[in-house]
Amino acid sequence: MYHPGKAIAIFRPTDRNIVSSDASTQATLMMWDDNILTFLVEPKIAGKIKEKDIVLVDYRPQKDAAAPVPAHTVVKILYGDKGASIWKEYSEMRSQQKKRQVAAQPQQNYIQ
Repeated sequence: MYHPGKAIAIFRPTDRNIVSSDASTQATLMMWDDNILTFLVEPKIAGKIKEKDIVLVDYRPQKDAAAPVPAHTVVKILYGDKGASIWKEYSEMRSQQKKRQVAAQPQQNYIQ
């Protein structure tokens, strides 16, 4: 399973305002479901990811983990129309979910 997100910050070990203990890159993402999370970026794409990029995060269980823990790694960058269309689809679905949640909440009656 993979989830789309939009990059809002990138943390590279070579950035001037970052002191890093390793060579990995992380990205803070606004996820399609309104969560804001920071994930590891796969080394092969770490130099290419930028703020505002639409990306896919690997949520499949880690292979060697004792318990089913998601990998939580940015594995793809979706450029151009492909990224824009997937972000639009998920955003529209999330808007519909929110509308259903609001409609399902009981109205409070102030008149007694």
